[in-house]
Amino acid sequence: MAPKTPRTIYFRGRNEEILERISVLKRNYFVLEKLSARGVFRVFDPEAGPQGNYRLLYRIPQSLMTREKIDLWNRLSGSQKNRNFPALLDFGKADSDFILVTEWIEGTNLRDYLEAVRNRDTPRPTPREVVRLIRGLVHGVAHYYRRTQLVHGDISPANLILTTGTSQLIVIDFGSAWPIETGDRVETTEGITIPYAAPERLHPDAPVDFRADFFSVAVVAYEMLTLTIPYAGLGGQAGLPMLIKKTATAYHPPSTIISHAGRLPRQTIQFMDDCLSQSLRLVPEERYATLADWLSAWDQLHHSFQKGSRLRRIDEWILGGLNRLLRLLGR
Repeated sequence: MAPKTPRTIYFRGRNEEILERISVLKRNYFVLEKLSARGVFRVFDPEAGPQGNYRLLYRIPQSLMTREKIDLWNRLSGSQKNRNFPALLDFGKADSDFILVTEWIEGTNLRDYLEAVRNRDTPRPTPREVVRLIRGLVHGVAHYYRRTQLVHGDISPANLILTTGTSQLIVIDFGSAWPIETGDRVETTEGITIPYAAPERLHPDAPVDFRADFFSVAVVAYEMLTLTIPYAGLGGQAGLPMLIKKTATAYHPPSTIISHAGRLPRQTIQFMDDCLSQSLRLVPEERYATLADWLSAWDQLHHSFQKGSRLRRIDEWILGGLNRLLRLLGR
């Protein structure tokens, strides 16, 4: 006889209602919150350490491709763990679904964070901080491709956690991922988050590869920089056949929207505008051709901020000295 599920748990000073119990083999997970429409939950694992701990639990319909994803994800959680993706801790079956359990990520959902910024409940991130976060995500996604050969397919603020402490962007939902070699057979309407989905994801039967994720990551970066969505709020919808001719001129470089962009070094502004512009091309063939090109662009942009910060400190020192000299001459 199965043990009775408690109604609540008390953990970290909070008393939370248990929505249901999910059992994987002989281990029980208590569902506390649904995080995604595709079956991602925050659960409590009473056997995780002396006091238990939170976990992420994924409930995914069984299929051959799903099993392949799980095997690849398990590899991703191995000795060369990717810091931008949660580690796989447990795997099993419940009813007709696969159950995956990963480590819990402490932080804030990026969608909620951006909403708080818009409401002025939290400070707006600087362009330098945004580039640091996105560059880390870009490297994580590139590592993910190389290790698994999976296209994610649905990178959006709702699927990203801004961690506390280390401040990284962690991807938490993999329901749309598929092998790159099957990209021309993907159901393009599955797991789409508008306006972050690339235009080819919105075209029936269109071939889709890793360049779709270039676009989605860039929409997230653009929104973090400007608090707006590119192409007048349309994002990937701007590439639909009935709109593409009208919207091609609706794109505005981020530097024209960021109010304090003039404080950035000229080279940094150019790198930022070029990187986002090429990543957000409505035609996939016009984006970066390879992962290496994409990584290089973000590395170059990030490096320009490092150089720029040093130059600004030198400039401030020189200007400060000139001001002191002028004050002395004026006495």
